Amino acid sequence: MSEQQQGQDSEFARSMALRQIDEWVWEGDFSAGWCIGQVPNGGYTLAFGAKVLAAALPHHDPLNVNAYYLARSEPGPVRCEVELLRVGKSTSNGMVKLIQNGEVKIQLIGVFQDIDKLSGVTQVREGIPDMPSYEQCVDMPHAPNLKLRDRLIQRLAADNIQALTEGPNGEPTWRGWQALKDGSDIDLFAVLMFCDALPPPAFAIYGAKGRVPTIEMSVQVHRRPCPGPLRCEFKTRFITAGVVNEDGMIWDSEDNLVALCRQTAKLRVAPS
Repeated sequence: MSEQQQGQDSEFARSMALRQIDEWVWEGDFSAGWCIGQVPNGGYTLAFGAKVLAAALPHHDPLNVNAYYLARSEPGPVRCEVELLRVGKSTSNGMVKLIQNGEVKIQLIGVFQDIDKLSGVTQVREGIPDMPSYEQCVDMPHAPNLKLRDRLIQRLAADNIQALTEGPNGEPTWRGWQALKDGSDIDLFAVLMFCDALPPPAFAIYGAKGRVPTIEMSVQVHRRPCPGPLRCEFKTRFITAGVVNEDGMIWDSEDNLVALCRQTAKLRVAPS
């Protein structure tokens, strides 16, 4: 079953419904339900663009997706213009521009595959870090301006929650679990969204206030997740002149590596 068929009844899948209006043009709507404040979440919009490429390309599963955030997007209609870059036997490459009000908001380049046809050597040279179990983690606190959070299960280690609610502790590494609140299976597009669904780890240094807008994000998909919540680690190891690096690793509930991600962001928080 393709990723386009899986989870089609989930709220997440419905929020990315597409209409093809020309050979290489699709339309849809960024849902207000997946916003951080007034802006659609960057992982959600990356997944949206990937869904367009999956519909346009002969291969339908994301292998690597790079998104460039050029201007602030908003809930509402979005025009998606696709350019086919290459078609090979096992992968295809494409680019999509996500346009609102005549302005390119996000440009996304992706390599797509048929993930169930992959074969070859598998090696894992880095184990899962020591982290609390799902039951030992704590639910993220409710925040009325973060509509995205109402649609997700997000459970973090207790010290992470403390850094968000009581003040920074200087350890910018989040460890915890994520899932869709409506109980839907997590498909590859939801994996892409989960790569940017948690607060920035830099909040553990500067406090949970201000903004850390993403400039660029890259996700490499390793496998389709098995059912159950995703085990996640996100960390910021470098901040240079206000430019933030963030690395993430996601495993499924059977401890298989599902995705690696990296993003570049700008720190819009005044250090105390």
